[in-house]
Amino acid sequence: MNAIARTARGLLFAALAALALPAYAFDEFELVAEAANRFAANGHAVLMTADRLHALLTDADPANDPFLVSVCAPGDFAKAHIKGSINIPRGAFWKPGNLAKLPPKDRPIVTYCYTGTGAIGPAVVLNLMGYKTSQLEWSLMGWSRNDVALGPATRFPESQQDYPIAAPPKEVQMTYVRPAWATGKANLAEILVARADAVEAADKTVCMTAEAVQALLTDADLANDAYIVDIRAPADYARGHIKGAVNIPAAKVYQDCYLAMLPPARRIVVADYNGQTAVGTSYVLSILGYNARGLQFGMMGWSKDDRVLGPHKRFPADSQRDYPIVQVAK
Repeated sequence: MNAIARTARGLLFAALAALALPAYAFDEFELVAEAANRFAANGHAVLMTADRLHALLTDADPANDPFLVSVCAPGDFAKAHIKGSINIPRGAFWKPGNLAKLPPKDRPIVTYCYTGTGAIGPAVVLNLMGYKTSQLEWSLMGWSRNDVALGPATRFPESQQDYPIAAPPKEVQMTYVRPAWATGKANLAEILVARADAVEAADKTVCMTAEAVQALLTDADLANDAYIVDIRAPADYARGHIKGAVNIPAAKVYQDCYLAMLPPARRIVVADYNGQTAVGTSYVLSILGYNARGLQFGMMGWSKDDRVLGPHKRFPADSQRDYPIVQVAK
Protein backbone atom coordinates (compact mmCIF):
# COMPACT_ATOMS: atom_id res chain seq x y z
CA MET A 1 0.00 0.00 0.00
CA ASN A 2 1.51 3.32 -1.05
CA ALA A 3 1.69 6.43 1.11
CA ILE A 4 -1.31 8.08 -0.54
CA ALA A 5 -3.49 5.02 0.08
CA ARG A 6 -2.36 4.80 3.70
CA THR A 7 -3.17 8.48 4.21
CA ALA A 8 -6.61 8.08 2.65
CA ARG A 9 -7.35 5.06 4.82
CA GLY A 10 -6.22 6.97 7.93
CA LEU A 11 -8.53 9.85 7.12
CA LEU A 12 -11.42 7.44 6.54
CA PHE A 13 -10.86 5.72 9.89
CA ALA A 14 -10.67 9.11 11.64
CA ALA A 15 -13.95 10.17 10.06
CA LEU A 16 -15.65 6.92 11.06
CA ALA A 17 -14.31 7.25 14.60
CA ALA A 18 -15.70 10.76 14.82
CA LEU A 19 -19.13 9.51 13.74
CA ALA A 20 -18.96 6.81 16.40
CA LEU A 21 -18.32 9.21 19.28
CA PRO A 22 -20.65 8.63 22.23
CA ALA A 23 -23.70 10.86 22.69
CA TYR A 24 -22.07 12.89 25.48
CA ALA A 25 -19.26 14.19 23.27
CA PHE A 26 -21.04 17.54 22.85
CA ASP A 27 -20.34 20.57 25.06
CA GLU A 28 -22.30 19.92 28.26
CA PHE A 29 -21.31 23.24 29.84
CA GLU A 30 -22.60 25.15 26.82
CA LEU A 31 -25.85 23.17 26.78
CA VAL A 32 -26.59 24.01 30.43
CA ALA A 33 -25.46 27.63 30.08
CA GLU A 34 -27.66 28.17 27.02
CA ALA A 35 -30.71 26.71 28.79
CA ALA A 36 -30.05 28.88 31.84
CA ASN A 37 -29.58 31.95 29.65
CA ARG A 38 -32.87 31.37 27.82
CA PHE A 39 -34.70 30.99 31.10
CA ALA A 40 -33.09 34.04 32.71
CA ALA A 41 -33.73 36.19 29.66
CA ASN A 42 -37.44 35.35 29.37
CA GLY A 43 -38.24 37.12 32.65
CA HIS A 44 -40.21 34.21 34.11
CA ALA A 45 -41.18 34.90 37.73
CA VAL A 46 -39.75 32.10 39.86
CA LEU A 47 -41.21 33.42 43.12
CA MET A 48 -44.86 33.01 44.12
CA THR A 49 -46.20 35.15 46.94
CA ALA A 50 -47.86 33.62 49.98
CA ASP A 51 -51.05 35.51 49.08
CA ARG A 52 -51.13 33.98 45.60
CA LEU A 53 -50.51 30.46 46.86
CA HIS A 54 -53.10 30.81 49.63
CA ALA A 55 -55.65 32.04 47.09
CA LEU A 56 -55.02 29.04 44.84
CA LEU A 57 -55.33 26.58 47.73
CA THR A 58 -58.56 28.08 49.11
CA ASP A 59 -60.57 29.02 45.99
CA ALA A 60 -62.59 25.75 46.00
CA ASP A 61 -61.07 24.75 42.66
CA PRO A 62 -58.74 21.76 43.22
CA ALA A 63 -57.85 21.76 39.52
CA ASN A 64 -55.61 24.81 39.93
CA ASP A 65 -53.88 23.70 43.12
CA PRO A 66 -50.11 23.53 42.60
CA PHE A 67 -48.12 20.49 43.68
CA LEU A 68 -46.36 21.48 46.92
CA VAL A 69 -42.86 20.24 47.73
CA SER A 70 -41.07 21.01 50.99
CA VAL A 71 -37.30 20.65 50.83
CA CYS A 72 -36.96 20.96 54.62
CA ALA A 73 -35.34 18.27 56.73
CA PRO A 74 -37.77 15.38 57.41
CA GLY A 75 -37.82 16.07 61.15
CA ASP A 76 -38.78 19.70 60.59
CA PHE A 77 -41.35 18.74 57.95
CA ALA A 78 -42.96 16.40 60.48
CA LYS A 79 -43.23 19.24 62.99
CA ALA A 80 -45.01 21.62 60.63
CA HIS A 81 -45.69 22.04 56.92
CA ILE A 82 -48.23 23.45 54.50
CA LYS A 83 -51.22 21.16 54.11
CA GLY A 84 -50.99 18.84 51.10
CA SER A 85 -47.20 19.06 50.77
CA ILE A 86 -44.83 16.20 50.14
CA ASN A 87 -41.32 16.23 51.56
CA ILE A 88 -38.22 15.85 49.38
CA PRO A 89 -35.19 16.99 51.41
CA ARG A 90 -32.96 19.20 49.31
CA GLY A 91 -29.86 17.08 49.78
CA ALA A 92 -31.66 14.08 48.26
CA PHE A 93 -33.83 16.02 45.80
CA TRP A 94 -32.19 14.67 42.65
CA LYS A 95 -32.32 10.98 43.49
CA PRO A 96 -34.39 8.98 40.97
CA GLY A 97 -36.91 7.81 43.56
CA ASN A 98 -37.62 11.39 44.63
CA LEU A 99 -37.84 12.76 41.09
CA ALA A 100 -40.42 10.04 40.41
CA LYS A 101 -42.68 11.69 43.01
CA LEU A 102 -43.04 14.84 40.89
CA PRO A 103 -46.19 15.35 38.83
CA PRO A 104 -46.36 15.58 35.03
CA LYS A 105 -44.65 18.66 33.62
CA ASP A 106 -47.93 20.42 32.83
CA ARG A 107 -48.89 20.71 36.52
CA PRO A 108 -47.44 23.71 38.37
CA ILE A 109 -45.07 22.93 41.25
CA VAL A 110 -44.33 25.19 44.21
CA THR A 111 -41.26 24.41 46.28
CA TYR A 112 -40.58 25.89 49.71
CA CYS A 113 -38.02 25.76 52.50
CA TYR A 114 -37.48 27.72 55.72
CA THR A 115 -36.70 31.31 54.72
CA GLY A 116 -36.59 31.31 50.92
CA THR A 117 -33.06 30.17 50.10
CA GLY A 118 -33.10 26.36 50.14
CA ALA A 119 -35.85 25.71 47.59
CA ILE A 120 -34.99 28.23 44.90
CA GLY A 121 -32.16 26.15 43.41
CA PRO A 122 -34.30 23.08 42.76
CA ALA A 123 -37.08 25.35 41.45
CA VAL A 124 -34.80 26.94 38.86
CA VAL A 125 -33.31 23.63 37.73
CA LEU A 126 -36.78 22.06 37.40
CA ASN A 127 -37.73 24.96 35.12
CA LEU A 128 -34.67 24.26 32.98
CA MET A 129 -35.90 20.67 32.74
CA GLY A 130 -39.32 21.78 31.48
CA TYR A 131 -41.37 21.78 34.70
CA LYS A 132 -43.55 24.78 35.63
CA THR A 133 -42.02 25.56 39.00
CA SER A 134 -42.07 28.46 41.46
CA GLN A 135 -40.64 28.91 44.93
CA LEU A 136 -42.86 30.24 47.72
CA GLU A 137 -41.51 33.73 48.39
CA TRP A 138 -39.92 33.83 51.87
CA SER A 139 -41.15 30.21 52.22
CA LEU A 140 -42.31 29.23 55.74
CA MET A 141 -40.95 32.46 57.24
CA GLY A 142 -43.39 34.42 55.09
CA TRP A 143 -46.22 31.86 55.26
CA SER A 144 -46.54 31.49 59.03
CA ARG A 145 -45.58 33.32 62.21
CA ASN A 146 -45.15 29.98 63.97
CA ASP A 147 -41.42 29.52 64.50
CA VAL A 148 -41.73 25.74 64.93
CA ALA A 149 -41.92 25.63 61.13
CA LEU A 150 -38.51 27.30 60.76
CA GLY A 151 -36.46 24.45 62.18
CA PRO A 152 -32.85 25.65 62.56
CA ALA A 153 -33.37 28.82 60.50
CA THR A 154 -33.40 32.36 61.87
CA ARG A 155 -36.25 34.72 61.07
CA PHE A 156 -35.30 38.02 59.49
CA PRO A 157 -34.48 40.69 60.83
CA GLU A 158 -32.32 38.80 63.30
CA SER A 159 -29.91 38.53 60.35
CA GLN A 160 -29.97 42.27 59.65
CA GLN A 161 -26.52 43.88 59.46
CA ASP A 162 -25.30 47.35 58.55
CA TYR A 163 -22.06 46.78 56.67
CA PRO A 164 -20.56 49.38 54.33
CA ILE A 165 -21.76 49.93 50.78
CA ALA A 166 -19.69 51.50 48.02
CA ALA A 167 -20.26 53.66 44.97
CA PRO A 168 -19.70 54.33 42.08
CA PRO A 169 -19.64 51.11 40.00
CA LYS A 170 -16.39 49.19 39.66
CA GLU A 171 -14.69 48.68 36.31
CA VAL A 172 -13.91 45.03 35.66
CA GLN A 173 -11.42 43.17 33.50
CA MET A 174 -12.81 40.05 31.84
CA THR A 175 -10.81 36.85 31.86
CA TYR A 176 -12.19 33.53 30.76
CA VAL A 177 -11.31 30.16 32.20
CA ARG A 178 -14.22 27.78 31.96
CA PRO A 179 -14.73 25.02 34.56
CA ALA A 180 -14.00 21.56 33.19
CA TRP A 181 -16.45 18.74 33.87
CA ALA A 182 -18.50 16.10 32.07
CA THR A 183 -21.29 13.81 33.23
CA GLY A 184 -21.42 11.53 30.21
CA LYS A 185 -25.19 11.99 30.01
CA ALA A 186 -27.04 12.28 26.75
CA ASN A 187 -29.49 15.17 27.18
CA LEU A 188 -30.07 18.38 29.13
CA ALA A 189 -32.39 16.93 31.77
CA GLU A 190 -30.03 14.05 32.58
CA ILE A 191 -27.04 16.40 32.71
CA LEU A 192 -28.88 18.78 35.05
CA VAL A 193 -29.92 15.98 37.41
CA ALA A 194 -26.42 14.50 37.50
CA ARG A 195 -24.76 17.85 38.11
CA ALA A 196 -27.32 18.99 40.71
CA ASP A 197 -26.95 15.71 42.58
CA ALA A 198 -23.17 16.15 42.54
CA VAL A 199 -23.51 19.70 43.87
CA GLU A 200 -25.72 18.50 46.71
CA ALA A 201 -23.34 15.65 47.55
CA ALA A 202 -20.33 17.97 47.61
CA ASP A 203 -21.72 20.73 49.82
CA LYS A 204 -25.30 21.39 50.91
CA THR A 205 -24.55 25.03 51.82
CA VAL A 206 -26.34 27.25 49.30
CA CYS A 207 -25.75 30.64 50.90
CA MET A 208 -23.33 32.64 53.04
CA THR A 209 -24.37 35.01 55.79
CA ALA A 210 -23.44 38.66 55.64
CA GLU A 211 -21.22 38.09 58.67
CA ALA A 212 -19.28 35.32 56.93
CA VAL A 213 -18.74 37.39 53.78
CA GLN A 214 -17.72 40.48 55.74
CA ALA A 215 -15.27 38.39 57.76
CA LEU A 216 -13.56 37.20 54.57
CA LEU A 217 -13.37 40.72 53.18
CA THR A 218 -11.89 42.25 56.33
CA ASP A 219 -9.51 39.58 57.66
CA ALA A 220 -6.38 41.03 55.98
CA ASP A 221 -5.99 37.86 53.90
CA LEU A 222 -6.63 38.93 50.32
CA ALA A 223 -6.27 35.36 49.08
CA ASN A 224 -9.57 34.28 50.63
CA ASP A 225 -11.66 37.28 49.55
CA ALA A 226 -14.90 36.24 47.90
CA TYR A 227 -15.57 37.41 44.35
CA ILE A 228 -18.86 39.31 44.69
CA VAL A 229 -21.30 39.27 41.77
CA ASP A 230 -24.16 41.75 42.19
CA ILE A 231 -27.11 40.79 39.98
CA ARG A 232 -29.32 43.79 40.76
CA ALA A 233 -30.31 46.36 38.16
CA PRO A 234 -27.37 48.65 37.23
CA ALA A 235 -29.11 51.75 38.66
CA ASP A 236 -29.57 50.06 42.06
CA TYR A 237 -26.00 48.76 41.98
CA ALA A 238 -24.79 52.32 41.33
CA ARG A 239 -26.64 53.59 44.41
CA GLY A 240 -24.64 51.28 46.63
CA HIS A 241 -22.99 47.86 46.53
CA ILE A 242 -20.49 45.74 48.42
CA LYS A 243 -16.99 47.09 47.85
CA GLY A 244 -15.31 45.26 44.98
CA ALA A 245 -18.54 43.74 43.64
CA VAL A 246 -19.03 43.45 39.88
CA ASN A 247 -22.46 44.07 38.39
CA ILE A 248 -23.99 41.45 36.11
CA PRO A 249 -27.79 41.87 35.87
CA ALA A 250 -29.69 38.64 36.61
CA ALA A 251 -31.03 38.28 33.07
CA LYS A 252 -27.50 38.30 31.61
CA VAL A 253 -25.48 36.15 34.03
CA TYR A 254 -25.28 33.08 31.76
CA GLN A 255 -24.21 34.87 28.60
CA ASP A 256 -20.69 33.95 27.50
CA CYS A 257 -19.34 37.47 27.89
CA TYR A 258 -20.49 37.59 31.53
CA LEU A 259 -19.51 34.04 32.43
CA ALA A 260 -16.08 35.21 31.23
CA MET A 261 -15.91 37.43 34.33
CA LEU A 262 -16.20 34.54 36.77
CA PRO A 263 -13.05 32.94 38.26
CA PRO A 264 -13.62 29.18 38.72
CA ALA A 265 -10.89 28.88 41.35
CA ARG A 266 -12.34 31.52 43.71
CA ARG A 267 -15.36 31.51 46.00
CA ILE A 268 -18.11 33.46 44.25
CA VAL A 269 -20.85 35.14 46.29
CA VAL A 270 -23.94 36.30 44.41
CA ALA A 271 -25.79 39.30 45.86
CA ASP A 272 -29.25 40.54 44.94
CA TYR A 273 -32.03 42.43 46.73
CA ASN A 274 -33.28 39.86 49.25
CA GLY A 275 -31.27 36.69 48.66
CA GLN A 276 -33.76 34.47 46.87
CA THR A 277 -32.82 35.12 43.24
CA ALA A 278 -29.15 35.17 44.25
CA VAL A 279 -29.32 31.65 45.66
CA GLY A 280 -31.09 30.38 42.54
CA THR A 281 -28.36 31.95 40.41
CA SER A 282 -25.56 30.56 42.57
CA TYR A 283 -27.14 27.09 42.39
CA VAL A 284 -27.02 27.11 38.59
CA LEU A 285 -23.47 28.50 38.66
CA SER A 286 -22.51 25.62 40.95
CA ILE A 287 -23.99 23.20 38.41
CA LEU A 288 -21.82 24.90 35.78
CA GLY A 289 -18.78 24.15 37.93
CA TYR A 290 -18.22 27.42 39.78
CA ASN A 291 -17.70 27.62 43.56
CA ALA A 292 -20.74 29.82 44.15
CA ARG A 293 -22.99 30.79 47.07
CA GLY A 294 -25.81 33.28 47.45
CA LEU A 295 -25.61 36.12 49.98
CA GLN A 296 -28.23 35.24 52.59
CA PHE A 297 -31.03 37.84 52.49
CA GLY A 298 -29.06 39.74 49.84
CA MET A 299 -28.48 43.48 50.25
CA MET A 300 -31.46 43.56 52.59
CA GLY A 301 -29.36 41.58 55.06
CA TRP A 302 -26.14 43.45 54.29
CA SER A 303 -27.27 47.06 54.74
CA LYS A 304 -30.02 49.04 56.47
CA ASP A 305 -29.97 51.58 53.63
CA ASP A 306 -33.24 51.06 51.73
CA ARG A 307 -31.84 52.74 48.62
CA VAL A 308 -30.04 49.50 47.78
CA LEU A 309 -33.37 47.60 47.60
CA GLY A 310 -34.68 49.43 44.54
CA PRO A 311 -38.34 48.49 44.04
CA HIS A 312 -38.20 45.68 46.60
CA LYS A 313 -39.50 45.85 50.17
CA ARG A 314 -37.71 44.81 53.30
CA PHE A 315 -39.13 41.77 55.09
CA PRO A 316 -41.60 41.63 56.81
CA ALA A 317 -43.22 44.85 55.61
CA ASP A 318 -45.79 43.31 53.27
CA SER A 319 -44.57 39.72 53.19
CA GLN A 320 -45.41 38.40 56.65
CA ARG A 321 -48.58 36.31 56.80
CA ASP A 322 -50.03 33.83 59.25
CA TYR A 323 -51.59 31.20 57.03
CA PRO A 324 -52.28 27.70 58.38
CA ILE A 325 -49.65 25.03 58.75
CA VAL A 326 -50.11 21.37 59.62
CA GLN A 327 -48.54 20.82 63.02
CA VAL A 328 -48.13 17.42 64.57
CA ALA A 329 -49.00 17.42 68.26
CA LYS A 330 -46.53 15.67 70.54
